[in-house]
Amino acid sequence: MESFGRILKSVREEKQIDIEQIAGETSISKEYLIALEEENLEVIPGSTYTVGFLRNYSDYLGCDTKYLLDLYHAKILQETPTPAELLQIGKGPTRIILWSLLGAVILAGLIVGGIFLYKHLDKKSKEGITTVNMERLENRTYILSYDPITVRVYDGDVLRIPFTSGDVDVKISSSQDELRLETPIGIQVVDLGEELSLDINGNGVPDISLFLSDVSKGETARGAEIRMFLKPEAAASISVEIDDSDIPLESTLENTKQIVLFEGTRAYPFTLIASFRGVCIFRYQSDRKDLVEDYFTSGDVLNCTSNNALRLWMSNANAVKMQIQGDGKTVDLEIGKPGQALVQDIRWIRDAQGIYKLVVLEVE
Repeated sequence: MESFGRILKSVREEKQIDIEQIAGETSISKEYLIALEEENLEVIPGSTYTVGFLRNYSDYLGCDTKYLLDLYHAKILQETPTPAELLQIGKGPTRIILWSLLGAVILAGLIVGGIFLYKHLDKKSKEGITTVNMERLENRTYILSYDPITVRVYDGDVLRIPFTSGDVDVKISSSQDELRLETPIGIQVVDLGEELSLDINGNGVPDISLFLSDVSKGETARGAEIRMFLKPEAAASISVEIDDSDIPLESTLENTKQIVLFEGTRAYPFTLIASFRGVCIFRYQSDRKDLVEDYFTSGDVLNCTSNNALRLWMSNANAVKMQIQGDGKTVDLEIGKPGQALVQDIRWIRDAQGIYKLVVLEVE
């Protein structure tokens, strides 16, 4: 089995790069870099840091980061100790225990084998040996939202944009060699590997962002793979229903320190743009979605759009510069102190007169 540590060390030595140089340019200590190469993971404080350091180190060397992370997770699975009670020998449960152990070994083998199979098939696919038939018989309609989605579209499929003046449909007229979209203001073309902000209704404001990651080359049945979402700048003309029942009254938060960002007669989606200036563990939960946690370093940027509320937790408040955009306006949030762990809620509230306010609430 290949080792992510040996791959890192081999690539580093092949490129003749010193550990000290990498430590200085990635802000990862020399001790942790050596620990990754030697797979001495006990030195690193927790799996979140390990994954973050491994991703950053791999990206720096230009390795296949996804493959190295797969190797790391396979190693962790294989090294997970079997509970002591499963090792006890007895008459009745022994057969069940042995089958359980055998199942665990087989599962680990399948995961490791799957990694190598994926690499093999991926290579063959790129060589043109593997052919996949992705033909679809029925056309589909995709309603865009502020959450990015990646889908494979085909000729005749429809992208629907919910404008306040009424839904506007954009039809996929061709997915061969390039992506051609029939919009109210004419045909718009997106080339492979291109990411465009498109003005659909012709008001001079970009409405959707679309990235074309795959397209048919002589095979219309393959369709095209796109990543798309509504642009925050279009919030004033986009119709998004926001559930008022999730917006608390201001009177229920009288004893909580508040910073008002926006206010008006309606609530609308808002977008967090977090630009990282240093190492930071950052968690966020948008509306009622799952909590997301990741490791960020200098130069990383995070975008997240919410309808009602956004909770933030950061390990180093000074390492991240945050902006909030909504309804065509932008507000900078105050930068915290070095090493300060900070928890904040950004959410809509209503006052007694029915005025909506987007506020920042500090959470103890």
